[in-house]
Amino acid sequence: MEMRIQPPWKDLLVQPLARDHVVQLYRDERFLVEAVALFTGIALGKGESVVLVATPLHLRGIEQRLESNGFCVEDVKQWGQLTFRDASDTLSGFMVQEMPDPLLFKTIIGSSIQKAAMCSRTGRVRVYGEMVNLLWRQNLPAAQRLEVLWNEVILAHSISLFCAYHVDGDETESRPFPSDLRAAHSHLIPVEACA
Repeated sequence: MEMRIQPPWKDLLVQPLARDHVVQLYRDERFLVEAVALFTGIALGKGESVVLVATPLHLRGIEQRLESNGFCVEDVKQWGQLTFRDASDTLSGFMVQEMPDPLLFKTIIGSSIQKAAMCSRTGRVRVYGEMVNLLWRQNLPAAQRLEVLWNEVILAHSISLFCAYHVDGDETESRPFPSDLRAAHSHLIPVEACA
């Protein structure tokens, strides 16, 4: 079964505003790959740059989806319009005593954004990140802090940020998604937004 993003959620991925911070709750990996590929492909088609901070599995899936949509991923990566970063490696670069270090985070992420902005024909940069997803179940305070840092980077660089959290049935039924994580975002795409 092919996963499709339903309106109005699709519009958030197609035309996010600068400083939007969109979060996707998902159960199905295929749906996530579809959503990130849409977010990325539209940006690349408009001449915007994209930084993807994801797991190797998701990066491979997104790359395959972009290729099937007609993009030569190696070319846009070489041009600097598309950047792949391993989420776990990036996370380990700024974690200090199990918490994100603000200066290290802003240096690492800010550098990637600045490089991407120089290669954007429009000056716009979109970022997809799933480092918070790697943190939230084992270290909720670190995930909360990382969301705060992301919001500071969004304001400083006027980027559009799309992030995602994998949820099981428990998080959406008997145990709701943490309200402070929800509140850190400008828009939330619920699990039910796919069909």
